[in-house]
Amino acid sequence: MFRTLRAFINIVLAIVELLLTFRLIFEFLVVNPGTPFVAWLYGVTAPLVAPFSKILPNWKFSGFVVDFATVAAIIVFALAGSLLLMFIPHPRKVVVAGEVTPHD
Repeated sequence: MFRTLRAFINIVLAIVELLLTFRLIFEFLVVNPGTPFVAWLYGVTAPLVAPFSKILPNWKFSGFVVDFATVAAIIVFALAGSLLLMFIPHPRKVVVAGEVTPHD
């Protein structure tokens, strides 16, 4: 059971991190937000970045944009996922004392 739970949490965190990374790259390159995929991506990741966007400003230079709110969201979700996984025990193989294992 713990193995499945850990795998599920890892998959969800990987998807969230991947979407946030794409958002960071697209915002850095100033991709057209009217494109269907980019609009969908911004819509899906907006609630994940919203708590940080009011605190951290965007940094613009030479036509590029660094969105520190997205960077903060990536870091916070990675740390939160790691902390969550620390509380779920690793599945262990139990060896019974005196158990004989076959040797070929």
